[in-house]
Amino acid sequence: MANRDTPNGLKPVRYASGKPYDGAHNLYYVPAGDGDAMFIGDVVKEVGLIGATGLAYFGIPVDLMPQCEVFDAADALARGVVVGFYPNPNALGTNHKPASTAAIVMVADDPDLIFEVQESGTITGVTQVEAVGLNTDLVMGTGNATTGTSAVEIDSTVTPLTTTLTVRLVRPVNRPDNEQGANLRWEVKFVEHSGLSATGIA
Repeated sequence: MANRDTPNGLKPVRYASGKPYDGAHNLYYVPAGDGDAMFIGDVVKEVGLIGATGLAYFGIPVDLMPQCEVFDAADALARGVVVGFYPNPNALGTNHKPASTAAIVMVADDPDLIFEVQESGTITGVTQVEAVGLNTDLVMGTGNATTGTSAVEIDSTVTPLTTTLTVRLVRPVNRPDNEQGANLRWEVKFVEHSGLSATGIA
């Protein structure tokens, strides 16, 4: 049976040690000046502090909270994956961060996390069996404002390599509804992560 084509970004499933993911996350602030919408499962990058004194988000001080933005293909270092949003009292039914709207974002940012994510098609250049342990890139897509889910996928047009790319293909997800072929779901780990970089977010 063919795999379902249902991209939903990256989902944390366990740590590299084998310990199950326990919901741990850190809070990051996204100012209203950020023009990108943000969805659960999106990859984000850290961009330092907000740089304003006394700034608050519905009474919560955010001036010393780290700031993040949506990660894109031109960026070098990811910080983690969005797993939720702090409630906005003026938009309680919103399940994503609309463009140009401030938010406090819950980010699973441990560099040892393993995530599940779908291929955009079928990996090129090597077989899926040969791809295990190699590095590859992500394609960002546009999230779904109805479901609140991301559209990030493994970029199947990029041949996995041993050189540094965004994520490492740890192994295919081992479940009956996942089989070799188009839209295979993988477990991946960030290779380019600001928590692993000697130079930090710079």
